[in-house]
Amino acid sequence: MKYWIIYGLFLICIPAIGQKADLPKRVLKTFETKFPGVENLKWNVEKGDYKLKFVYNGKKTTVEIDGEDGHWEKTSTHIAFEELPLAVQSVVNKQKKNADIDEIKRVVNDEDELYYRIELLEGNLVTKIDLDEKGTVLKSETEPK
Repeated sequence: MKYWIIYGLFLICIPAIGQKADLPKRVLKTFETKFPGVENLKWNVEKGDYKLKFVYNGKKTTVEIDGEDGHWEKTSTHIAFEELPLAVQSVVNKQKKNADIDEIKRVVNDEDELYYRIELLEGNLVTKIDLDEKGTVLKSETEPK
C-alpha cells in the first residue's frame, strides 16, 4: 500500500519538473514568442496560470501565462540592488529599517507597466513593496513568512 502512495505522490510532482513538450500548445507558443531558444525550464501551475522559471541573459526569470488562453501576464526578473533606479534605492533604504532584503525583481506586466517588487524579511514577517521607477510605492503588504 505504501508503494502506491509513493507512486501517487510521484505522479503529482511530475508537472513541477515537466518539460517544454508537456506544456499546452497555447502556453508554449506564447513563451517561445517572447523567449526563443530557452531550453532549461521548470514550470508549475498555480490557480490556472503557468509559472515558467528559467535563466535568461544570466538572470533568474519567471514568466506567468494564463492557462486558458495562453495570454502572457507578466515577466519577473531578479536583479541586484545596484540595478534599481536611484529613486527606488532611496525609498527601499528608508522602508527597510532593520529588515533584510530577500528578493528584488523587475516586473513588466501585460499592460507594459514596469515596477519593482522588493521583498524584505524581518523576523518571521515578509513585506512586499511594489514601486514604480520614480520610487512611488504602488502597493505594500506584510504577511507571515
